[in-house]
Amino acid sequence: MSLFEQAIQQMKEEMLVELERRLWERLEPRIEQALLARHMSIAELAEYLHVSEPTVRRLIRERAIPSFRVRGQIFVRQVDVDEWIRQQVENK
Repeated sequence: MSLFEQAIQQMKEEMLVELERRLWERLEPRIEQALLARHMSIAELAEYLHVSEPTVRRLIRERAIPSFRVRGQIFVRQVDVDEWIRQQVENK
């Protein structure tokens, strides 16, 4: 490979790194916002965790998983559930 071809290849790699950085800067806030906005009902959380609804209610009652209410219905944020799962795996 000639010096010219090497220089071109290096420029391509640098441009790719810069494009990836810029793309991530633009997408990361949108991804984070979407994850924070995603919430689940007790039934959806039970399905997500592959457990029964009474188990989910117990976890919420024991405050293992943070929750919130809207007109009496209980919801949890997916990011909170995913964080709880991560902690469970790390504490094994």
